[in-house]
Amino acid sequence: MTEDSRPPGAATAVFNGPDTAEAARVTLRAMLAHVPAPVVGDAVQLMDELVTDATRDGASFRALRLGLAAHPPRLRIDVERDEPDEPDEPSTTGMSPERVEGRFLLEELASTWWSHTLGSISVTRAELALPLPR
Repeated sequence: MTEDSRPPGAATAVFNGPDTAEAARVTLRAMLAHVPAPVVGDAVQLMDELVTDATRDGASFRALRLGLAAHPPRLRIDVERDEPDEPDEPSTTGMSPERVEGRFLLEELASTWWSHTLGSISVTRAELALPLPR
């Protein structure tokens, strides 16, 4: 990183396939080199939860997109998953205990988030507000 600690105007990284988590963590940490370490830790934890959630309940991970915007400063994490034809186990609550725990984490860490399913593809987006550069 140069002496200029301002965040980039925008940055995007795309990962496909099931074995991309470590490369995504390294990339995310590099994208957030200009923010305090606790915020980076929250961002990595949020991304890990979204990627893990993409493989729960019989679904399969499809893609991960990381986006960094400067105005206002924020990180956007998009995760796509292929929904199973039929869930592994029918649930009376609609979500497994792991998904419920993940939802609490998402609520705690993300500034905003949403999830949408179209056909057999589900997309979850979470945004994390970043501190303004000094």
